[in-house]
Amino acid sequence: MIRNIALRRLILIAYGIQDYQLWGDPSWIRSEHYDIQAKADGNTSVQQLEGAMLQALLKERFKLTLHRETRELPVYALTVGKGAAKLHHTEHGACTPYSLDSPPPILTQADPHPIFCGLHLTVEGLNRTLDGKGVTMDMLAANLSRTYNSSLGRNVIDRSGLAGAFDVHLTWAIDPLAAVSDAGATSPEGTGPALVTALREQLGLKLESAKGPVEGFVVDHVERPSAN
Repeated sequence: MIRNIALRRLILIAYGIQDYQLWGDPSWIRSEHYDIQAKADGNTSVQQLEGAMLQALLKERFKLTLHRETRELPVYALTVGKGAAKLHHTEHGACTPYSLDSPPPILTQADPHPIFCGLHLTVEGLNRTLDGKGVTMDMLAANLSRTYNSSLGRNVIDRSGLAGAFDVHLTWAIDPLAAVSDAGATSPEGTGPALVTALREQLGLKLESAKGPVEGFVVDHVERPSAN
């Protein structure tokens, strides 16, 4: 069950893309919200639920058709700042690998909750905290590319040259002008540093402006769904 979500956000989830990778869509898919209720087999993986199955639902109920396109757009290169990066390699066995190709884990309150490898974002108003173990620089770049996480509005590519998996703890505040919700309201004031400053001071990394090919999707056709 997904509640009160904009169609544009559903398309981004279904095709694994960010805001800057979807073009040609009508304004109503940003402003109109929907509840989605669907059932899947117990062995269905997260990748299938959020990918092929959601794509099929969008095609059936919203008559959505897209085509791929590559555009030359501004990007950010994630590099090491002056001096060494302020990162520590994750100790072996410190986290449990998590695969999107597997069914989502079902845990009860009695089960010990494992620490999964990867990144976890905490949101408090405009403030963001990114924590993780077993994090590669490709994973960090991909997470920073997510426009609903960082509001950078650009693809981030790893050019740090750092190999292996690391522990990550990063706190920052996003630009309030970029934090307008789908409903049109802004979040409470942020108290942390800007993301570029946080990366430099906390992780010893920096973002450099560049240009590069960005693959995305163009909306060819979409309709409002009929009543259930």
